[in-house]
Amino acid sequence: MSPQAATYPSASLRPARHGGRRRLRHERPRARVQEFDAVVVGGGPAGLSAALVLGRARRRVLVLDTGRPANTVSTAIGGLLGQTGVAPAELRSAGREQLTGLPTVEVREAAVVDAAPCSGERLGLCLDDGCDLRARSVVLAHGLSYEPPALPGIEPLWGRSVFHCPFCDGWEVRDLALAVHGNGPDVVRSTLIVSGWSNDVVLLTDGPAELGDGGRELLTAAGVRIREEPISGLAGREGLLDRIEFTSGSPEERDALFVRTRRDQPNGLAAALGCELTAGGTIVTDDDGRAGVAGVYAAGDAATERLRSVAAALGSGSRVGLAAALDHLPVGAAA
Repeated sequence: MSPQAATYPSASLRPARHGGRRRLRHERPRARVQEFDAVVVGGGPAGLSAALVLGRARRRVLVLDTGRPANTVSTAIGGLLGQTGVAPAELRSAGREQLTGLPTVEVREAAVVDAAPCSGERLGLCLDDGCDLRARSVVLAHGLSYEPPALPGIEPLWGRSVFHCPFCDGWEVRDLALAVHGNGPDVVRSTLIVSGWSNDVVLLTDGPAELGDGGRELLTAAGVRIREEPISGLAGREGLLDRIEFTSGSPEERDALFVRTRRDQPNGLAAALGCELTAGGTIVTDDDGRAGVAGVYAAGDAATERLRSVAAALGSGSRVGLAAALDHLPVGAAA
């Protein structure tokens, strides 16, 4: 899993309707306005990568991080060039350390509680620590919230032996006994993808299978078994899955399980700034991360509809940082 979820510290800071645009409530006394070239919301791989590019371009940058990344339960990041088994916290720490060499970049522990365009081609932000900010550009790199299915016993296994991204974690569980949870025609493709890492894969439809025309035949040809009994729970210890139990029939001994998650924006900032969302809950952008609102950009999982990973988030953040730097040149730079 990847990028960070910059969430609200209390229920009073959740999104609220304000006219035709969604606004966020705040009730704290405001301080003087601080000016930045760019404010990056989210201190994960995408946000830190964007800040690195902007800082090296000598822009004044503020990175806001709530310290609650979406991949906090993961023990290691897979598939990242130059890194083997690095923990998410280690990568974040190394990224922050790298930013300390850039005098125009600041990292602050804070959450945004209100945001809106304001005068002079600026964007206004209010923080939960009472500060008001104005910036020429805002990069939304706060990731997505990932909600796994409500299977009894899943919580202590989540991110350790129950995963949602086979390209992130498939290599680490290769050649083991794997399971895929899901139903519907789309799960056929997902299961076939997982079968590339093991020849012992079972699809758990958690009820009567609805796999579309030819779906069952495709899975059978790939050596995938199908179990349709409702699941009663997952059993394991110390984060390791041991078996999957059903309301009837024998348990299924498995080493890892891949599931589908419900994904959404972790806060109301995109709506507050007037950004459009896809049906999958990600921010609509152009190829360089521009979100369709002047000065607003989105990077990482928050704006990635498919194939989310830490590696992809790093590249996305770098690309968005470059776009923001080029879109807002210093006065006189074009002369």
